[in-house]
Amino acid sequence: MSDPSADDVRRANMNTLAATHVIYVEAIRRLMGDEGLKAIGEVNRLHGLKLGKDGIEQGSLRKGDLRSIFDFFDGAHPFFGFELSIGTSTDKSFNLKVTYCPWIESFKTQDAGSDICEHVTKIDEGIGQVVDPDVSMSIPKCMMRGDDHCIYRWEKE
Repeated sequence: MSDPSADDVRRANMNTLAATHVIYVEAIRRLMGDEGLKAIGEVNRLHGLKLGKDGIEQGSLRKGDLRSIFDFFDGAHPFFGFELSIGTSTDKSFNLKVTYCPWIESFKTQDAGSDICEHVTKIDEGIGQVVDPDVSMSIPKCMMRGDDHCIYRWEKE
């Protein structure tokens, strides 16, 4: 048997990470309902703030530059495998288009709620809030809801 390729290792790690997201989100949903899901979202957002601060220090994120969010996520492609492009953007909003998500099939096979991405991507909202503390993030298109791609939208309130 040959050694696994880097892609094999990444796929296995991403399946494990997706399964972990399903386990904690669905367990909290069953045990605590909406209040628990709000708490998960906040904890994930706070984790995103930490990741965003690290990104600022490393230079892959830039304060006030919402487009740097693309650079940050695109730089992680070899590790995570998300396929991304820049969507529409204005002074007040930035759209990131996700055309491939390594978690979707795992989410679906493990019967995750169609709203799982809303809770997990609060991490990404926190990352964006380091770039601009006045933004919030929404997902107007989502593969878990049946769309053929996702749109992550950071928008100034």
